[in-house]
Amino acid sequence: MALWRGTPVFSPDGERVAYAAQKGDEWFVVVDGQPGPEYKAIAKGTPLFSPDGMHVAYGAGKGDKQFVVVDGKAGPEYDGVAALVFSPDGERFAYGAQKGDKWFVVLDGQPGPEYDGILEGTPVFSPDGRRVAYGAGKGGKWFVVVDGQPGPEYDGILAGTPVFSPDGKRVAYAAGKGDKWCVVVDGQLGPEYDGIAVGPVFLKDGGLEYISTKGDMLYRVNHRP
Repeated sequence: MALWRGTPVFSPDGERVAYAAQKGDEWFVVVDGQPGPEYKAIAKGTPLFSPDGMHVAYGAGKGDKQFVVVDGKAGPEYDGVAALVFSPDGERFAYGAQKGDKWFVVLDGQPGPEYDGILEGTPVFSPDGRRVAYGAGKGGKWFVVVDGQPGPEYDGILAGTPVFSPDGKRVAYAAGKGDKWCVVVDGQLGPEYDGIAVGPVFLKDGGLEYISTKGDMLYRVNHRP
């Protein structure tokens, strides 16, 4: 028997453990000592526990289809699944799914609109778990979808964004326009730079910081509401 790399994983409180194991040509996930069903594959980066430790999820493959298993229950089959994420309170769950050449976000079991692609590292939840955002691509353009509403189109959205403020009311992300990049905060475009090196990151006092580049210079930008 072989274990899947990156496992075992523990729940945040350390009380639970899960790992993926191989037996012959089949893979399965063991949660708290109880083996689950056998599949042809288990998705990289899974299983994972919810922040409250109450739930566990993983991606699995069977034939040429993939699906997500949450608390032992398999969801719908798709051509691909990615970016499994629980909300910070553990009450909500989302992931990216592929059907043919289209991608979409499945939020709380409900599939959303189809796009040409979903940005790596998204979807993301707000700290209170009430809101969700992700980057999406369509027709060669990229944009951020917040609470189901797509924003303005850009030539690119920086991986690692969008991000929510600590109170969940504000959203920021880095967007590309031609060969320039800017940070979009609450729908407002900031100054253009050659690149965004770090961030944006919301601060506890409500401010926002990021590090940008222009030529061979680095700039630490502090944005205040």
